[in-house]
Amino acid sequence: MSEQKQQYRVRAAALALTALLGGLFGGGYWMHGWWQGRLKNPEFLKVLAQSGGGAGAPGAPGAPPAAAAALVRVDRASLEPATLERRLVGRLVAVQRATISSEVAGKILALDVREGNPVTGGKTVIASIDPVWLDLSIDKQEAHIKAIQAQLRKDTDNLKRLKGLFDRGVATDFEYSEQLAAHDQRQAELSEAQVTLKDLKVKRGRVDVIAPFDGWVTLRHAEQGQWLNEGSPVVDIVSRGEIYALVNVPESLVNRLTLGLEIPVTIDVLGETVTGRIGSITPDGSQASRSYPVRVVLNDSAGRLKVGMSVTATFPEGNRQKHLLVSRDAVLVKPDGSTVWVVRGEAELSALPAPVNIVGRVGNRYAIRGESEQARLLLSDGCSVVIEGAERLRPAQAVRLMDPRLAEAKPVLAVDAAANSAAATTKTATAPGPASPTP
Repeated sequence: MSEQKQQYRVRAAALALTALLGGLFGGGYWMHGWWQGRLKNPEFLKVLAQSGGGAGAPGAPGAPPAAAAALVRVDRASLEPATLERRLVGRLVAVQRATISSEVAGKILALDVREGNPVTGGKTVIASIDPVWLDLSIDKQEAHIKAIQAQLRKDTDNLKRLKGLFDRGVATDFEYSEQLAAHDQRQAELSEAQVTLKDLKVKRGRVDVIAPFDGWVTLRHAEQGQWLNEGSPVVDIVSRGEIYALVNVPESLVNRLTLGLEIPVTIDVLGETVTGRIGSITPDGSQASRSYPVRVVLNDSAGRLKVGMSVTATFPEGNRQKHLLVSRDAVLVKPDGSTVWVVRGEAELSALPAPVNIVGRVGNRYAIRGESEQARLLLSDGCSVVIEGAERLRPAQAVRLMDPRLAEAKPVLAVDAAANSAAATTKTATAPGPASPTP
């Protein structure tokens, strides 16, 4: 019985803890959504700008103690002409790839290349085949040709004698035709034997397997001492010197590309960026992904780029026009939207959030546009935006700069003008009159 009570208590405690955690998560999510909605309200941002934080701000009656100024690092936003970029992931592929085979049958006398060895087209001997059987075949064929030539001379003499007899009417037409056919057949046999001899000599000159182009050996199919037939594979090689970056480009972008266009390509594993040119655009794309294979030609004279490496290619997107550019670190990207914190003020600095839309990417910066009119007023050419420390900021919170040199006066924004006007009106209304003379 006591064991049942203990199980009941454990279950009750677990249910209570689950309900408590659910309430905390639900409340936190509701507060987060409430604040995001308020931050997108222009009137609320204007009140924050004028009052330095609004109701409940530091200094208001019944407000919590003022928070210490947050330490942040800022950067300048800039309005400048730029072309938006699209980064696409791809991989390196070989310009040429081939399985090198033997053109003659025979035993491998030497096979000196291994996986990873470089080869030079037209010079590197990949394998040497034993020519002994070809040499014997050539000798045999030459002897066969001599025999045919001797028989042909005999047939020629017989044909001449029979021709004389035929002209004198001694030999019949049938006998002359038979001898002429035998002579022509022997002549054809000689031609065939000579072609066979030429074939054997050509094969004799190809007992050395030569690399057809500059490349790297990637796989050996045979070993020294192994017997090869005609067409047996020896090694696989891939080209070197130039290499392709193969990228699947979406249909919305592919028609903006042209052959020869220079494209920056980042080799992810090396952390290096090289410039290539578009070598081909395949018009037959994937129906599933609606993309088309584009090959960017890269120079790999140093041999550092390897087939299969991951790359990121940067393609131009759209025409060149003016965009407000900020550092990537200035944009806080969350599931419910993106925000940029803008630092304003002169003697006393504070930060205000500006909900934004990311228009595109330019290098290591984002092109942004404010979601609301108030956000667009906050964001201007030369304004200071927080690039470090924005995660812990509250609207209108006082801030201190890590680099004081960036604390220069900024152009007065609309929210600053409204705040200054409201402060001046309040000061005039509450200013004390002249002091009364002392009796």
